[in-house]
Amino acid sequence: MKIKKQKTKNEHRTTQTNSTEHQTLKEASFSGVILPSPEWKTLDHIGRNARITYRVRVQCAATYYNTTCTTFCRPRNDQFGHYTCGPQGEKICLNGWTGDNCEKAICKPGCDPVHGTCQQPGECDLLETI
Repeated sequence: MKIKKQKTKNEHRTTQTNSTEHQTLKEASFSGVILPSPEWKTLDHIGRNARITYRVRVQCAATYYNTTCTTFCRPRNDQFGHYTCGPQGEKICLNGWTGDNCEKAICKPGCDPVHGTCQQPGECDLLETI
């Protein structure tokens, strides 16, 4: 992440045009890694004739997680999955669902694993045998 901050000074104001001119007093840059965090990081640059102090923080977008904001998780409860998202973006299945995307219903206890199936948690539909 690169941050560039300039400090300016209001040089003068003309009453005829109402324009403001600025002059750069000091320019500083920061080069380094700032990981996503709710905490603010204070950066300080002390130059010969000016000091620049500013605070920054990096936050992942609402549906992205981890230290590089690359884990995506958006809670859902539809045909593609039934889950919420944990603090690190891991999928947490809603009650009665299992699988990588929590898309497989957990059948009623005692439902025959070979001849039984279910589309919703707690159900048990027996398959017809020929």
